[in-house]
Amino acid sequence: MKQVVIYITPSNSELVYQTTFDIPGMRHEFEVIRLWEQPTQPFLNSAGLLPFAVLTNTSDKAQTLQQVAERIETVPELRVQSNVAASTGIL
Repeated sequence: MKQVVIYITPSNSELVYQTTFDIPGMRHEFEVIRLWEQPTQPFLNSAGLLPFAVLTNTSDKAQTLQQVAERIETVPELRVQSNVAASTGIL
């Protein structure tokens, strides 16, 4: 099993760099993804990741959001398109 923690907003907390959780009798290791450090392009290339694209390492969030909107319009299945648009709006 692979455990992943995804941080969606920038933080100065040292916890966002922690990759283990230890308490007596238990230790968990996990991968950490800090969205604000991720390149934007992979998020624009997958309909399921589009809602997160504006939270990635982009210099122009408004332009990225415009790109996301344009990509959402090209999703062929109306139900998927609607769900991605709603998820993007929430995030």
